[in-house]
Amino acid sequence: MSWQITSIPIASASGAKEPVKIGSYLTPGLINEDGTGLFNQLNNAIFMEMNKKTELILSSMNRARLGVKNGKLDGYFPELWEQLAGEKDQYVVSKPIFYKRIILFTVNGSGFTKLSDFESEPLGAVRGFSYGKEIISDPRLNISFQNNDVINIKLLLKNRLSGVLGGYPGTVNAVKAHKEASKIHYDLDKPVAILESFYVCNNDQKGVKLCNSIDIAIQALLHKGVLELNESTGVSRFNPDKL
Repeated sequence: MSWQITSIPIASASGAKEPVKIGSYLTPGLINEDGTGLFNQLNNAIFMEMNKKTELILSSMNRARLGVKNGKLDGYFPELWEQLAGEKDQYVVSKPIFYKRIILFTVNGSGFTKLSDFESEPLGAVRGFSYGKEIISDPRLNISFQNNDVINIKLLLKNRLSGVLGGYPGTVNAVKAHKEASKIHYDLDKPVAILESFYVCNNDQKGVKLCNSIDIAIQALLHKGVLELNESTGVSRFNPDKL
C-alpha cells in the first residue's frame, strides 16, 4: 500500500511563528482528511488552548513515528503503549487524551462474561487492531485474527467463535448492521481492558517542553468540561460545543 502525505494547516493562534508539526494517520471518524474527525477537532482545541499554530500532517503511523525520530515532526498522535517497543521511559509522551475501551462481545446466554472464562475457547479479534499487551500476551487466550469486525460477528453467530474482542464504534456498528444483532451481548460500561491514547513528542528538551504544554492544555480542557476522561471506566468524551 502506498501512502500519500497530506498536510492540513490549522490557524489556531495568532503570531508569525512556525506551526508545530504534528503527525497522524487517517482513521475514519477520528482523523479525517477534511479536518472534521473527532481527533482533528481535539487536536485543534488543544493547540488553541496552547495559543500555538499547528499543522497536522497525515501519512501512515510508521511515517509519523519516523518523522518524530528524525526531527521532521514535533510530535504525533494518537499512540498506544502496546505499539511502542522498549520501555516507557524511552519516550516523551503527553497525558492521555482519550481512552480506548476493549469490549467483549458474546452470544446471549453463553455464560461467557469475562476473559478468564475463555481459557482455550476461540476468541476473535481484528488483525492490526490494538488490544493491550496483557491480552495479547496471555497464553491462556486462544485468539484468532480476522480482517474486520464484520467477519468476527458472523463467526460468533455461527458458533465458530465463543467471543469477540472489539470496541466502539467499529464492532458495535458491525453488530447493529447484522440482522441477528439482538442475539449479541456487550456492555460498553464494562470494558475488559482500557488503553491510554496520547501524543508522542521528540525525545529532547524541545519535545519535553511541547508535551508539558500539551498536558497543561489537556488539563485546561478537562477543567472547562470540553474534555471528559474517566480512567477507571475508560469513558471519554469531547464536547466541542463548550469551547
